[in-house]
Amino acid sequence: MTVKARETRFLVDSTAARLSRWLRLLGYDAVLDRSRSDAVLLARARREGRVLLTRKRVIGRGSVTDAGGALLLSSDFVSDQLGQVAREFGLTHHPLPRCTVCNSELSLATRAEADGRVPEFVYRSRSEFAYCRRCDKYYWKGTHWENAGRKASAALSPRPERRQS
Repeated sequence: MTVKARETRFLVDSTAARLSRWLRLLGYDAVLDRSRSDAVLLARARREGRVLLTRKRVIGRGSVTDAGGALLLSSDFVSDQLGQVAREFGLTHHPLPRCTVCNSELSLATRAEADGRVPEFVYRSRSEFAYCRRCDKYYWKGTHWENAGRKASAALSPRPERRQS
């Protein structure tokens, strides 16, 4: 099955909850499901056409590598997890993220629409805004966005191969 990276949809279980937010910041559809039932997770991933991302080595009665549409994350650290997923699926950083709260697509909002809905200093200093219709939440590119962008870019960068002695 060949799927373009931007079309890849993820189901993240509770073992990698922070990863779902980072995938959303990059613009990817990433649902967090805290279900403890492996059967529920696998069924949902199949039903919704999502790739299950997990730290669990065993899902149901078999290994994660035996479960089609699942990826075993090899690290406890979210930056390493993001790098692994990026390499596996060819992820890139997209200009418009998804809502970090509900995973909905954001839409561009005008400055006038953001007036009175964002802090005054943000309104005065920023000209670009995004809006989540579902959460009724505004986003803007501030220092948090810049820091997240640097962290995401570092995770998406190819890592040099380790030399063996």
